Formats: sequence, structure tokens, C-alpha cells
Amino acid sequence: MESDLYADEPAVRLSAAARVTARQRKALLKRASAWPPLSPGALNAWLLLVTTKPPVWRDPLVTWTEQPPALGEAHAGFFYPDPLGFWSEVRHWSTTLVQLGMAESLAVTSLLHGASPEWALEVMHPRVVLFLDEPGFQAAGWDLDAEAHHIEDPYRRGKVYEGWWGRRADGLLVGKAPQHPAAHKFYRREDMHDFLRSATRHMARTGY
Repeated sequence: MESDLYADEPAVRLSAAARVTARQRKALLKRASAWPPLSPGALNAWLLLVTTKPPVWRDPLVTWTEQPPALGEAHAGFFYPDPLGFWSEVRHWSTTLVQLGMAESLAVTSLLHGASPEWALEVMHPRVVLFLDEPGFQAAGWDLDAEAHHIEDPYRRGKVYEGWWGRRADGLLVGKAPQHPAAHKFYRREDMHDFLRSATRHMARTGY
């Protein structure tokens, strides 16, 4: 059963999570006891989003409440009503990459804020890791071959942002976003959507 929790297919992970007993869930939570703050997500996330940027998305009237990681359902933190629109973009990115319904996609997604992705690999065993900013990838120190993908700034002529997808030696698909979700006003959603969907094309060419 545990192998299905960390299967290659996100739908299999979701189905396996629904069969986890209360005792098994308690053991999984214990394994993830060092879960960092401001990091909503799933214990068996197929998609891991990594960011080092300070959280500028907090609403002055709505308190952010820390909750334990989820299993088999979308973490409530993904629906935080921030005025910046950061979480709205995260929901869109997750759904585009996982290719299930929004709730199902978020149920196999984690957003890691300011912590080592290596720790997360041991806990969640994701199949796709997307760094939301360059400092996060540089801090990880991973060596891989990457395929560049560029999107244009719709307001500043000649301004181009570079993202990419590549593979680690162990087969993990790794990407770096052209822009952070909090910067959504500086890219067209359709351009970012195309970058995210290019991960699917990369998977099709290279396999898991």
C-alpha cells in the first residue's frame, strides 16, 4: 500500500491516500514532524513547489493558521484569500501540472517555503519539483541538464524571463519557473500555462 502512496501517477497516490488508516496517518505525520511553516501540502505530494521568497501574500484582516499536512485532500492553506492573488496562481499551476481536477491536483501538491527540498524528497517522494525562484534552485545545488523556455513581459518591450525543465540523474523532473506566482501581473497567463504544459511534453519524451 505504501508504494501506491508514492506511485508515479498522481491519481494512484490520491486513491491510496483515501485508504490510509488513522494509525498509518499518525505514523506518516510523525515522519514529517519537521514540516516547515507557511508550507501547505500533502504528505505524499506528487508535485513539489519550492520558494524562498518572503510571504507578501498575507491579508491584513485574515489570519494565516498553521495546519498539519494533508493526506487525500487539498490542504486548506491553498485557499487562503490573499489580496495579491498568489494562491490563485498556485492553484492554477498545480492543476495544469498534475492534470486532475483542482481539488484532486492540490491533494497531491505541496508548497515548500524556505526549507531544503532534499528533506521533502525523503518525506513526500515527489515526481516533479518546480522551483518558483532562482535562489531556491541555487540553494539546492542540484546538477542537471535543462531545456530553456522563455516568456515575454507583456508590458516591458524586450523583457524576457527564462524558465526551464530538466532531469536529475535519478530521473526526477525538475523545473525553474520563468516568474514567481506572486509576479503574475508581469506575465500573460497563457504564456505561463504553455511553460507549465511543456513539462508534460518533456515527460512524454523522457519518461518518468
